[in-house]
Amino acid sequence: MANQDTAVPTALPSSRTLLLHSLVAALIASALMIVVHELAHLVTGLALGHPGTLYSFGVTHHGDPSAPDQVVMLLAGPVFSLVTGVLLQIWTPLRHRGGFAHLVWLWFAFTSVQEAVTYLCLTPFGAGDTGVAARLLGLPVLVQFVVLLLGVAGMFANARAFAPHMARHAGTDPHRRNAMTLFPWLYGMIAAVLLSLLYVTISPADMPAGARIAVLAAGTGTFVFAPMAHIFARRVQDVPVEPLHLRSVPVVGLVLLALLVAGNILLSFGVDIG
Repeated sequence: MANQDTAVPTALPSSRTLLLHSLVAALIASALMIVVHELAHLVTGLALGHPGTLYSFGVTHHGDPSAPDQVVMLLAGPVFSLVTGVLLQIWTPLRHRGGFAHLVWLWFAFTSVQEAVTYLCLTPFGAGDTGVAARLLGLPVLVQFVVLLLGVAGMFANARAFAPHMARHAGTDPHRRNAMTLFPWLYGMIAAVLLSLLYVTISPADMPAGARIAVLAAGTGTFVFAPMAHIFARRVQDVPVEPLHLRSVPVVGLVLLALLVAGNILLSFGVDIG
């Protein structure tokens, strides 16, 4: 008899189970993605000789960095998120196990790309990493709107790449598909915005209004690729179904999520590095 942990499931999980696991996985992945994104800013600053303070939602670089250094530090986060996300979308080593960890991997990969393209969309509005970098570079408004269009195209490309995973793990049942895409986006967006608001509110960091707007705006768009995957449903009709092996409740995932939220609350007060 096959071991329960390694047996291949023969039936798709219920919509409730899929929703709960997808939502928890999405929130864990987005929390990890944001920390990694901010670490990319911090490490780049340290490499350029600028110490900084790490927060759960951003980095403050100390000293008086030059405009070119600021641009490099600003763009380091989106570039790192984009490259990391694309690579992890291509390489999915946990897929054969079909467990909760695979869902976290998928959400981390796709939220990383979404983080980068969302910043591209914010560029003409002067908010976020790319918006501030564009202002420092003196990019013409027309070029900034071209960047916005690239961001929108990137959102659709990200959704197109997620569509096969939706079909593979949720099958053709619309309820299961919504449980893996629409409702994790809806509930996850609400949770992400509320948590971001909490972190920003309790933090002593001196943040300009544009930065605060970017943090909250990023929370609204982090998971949007998931429901957008339905646009490409007809293109993934022939994708073979691979049921996920999920417990009724992701206990370990819920514990990890609670620890991440607690850690982010502490990190909101800032950690000086360098």
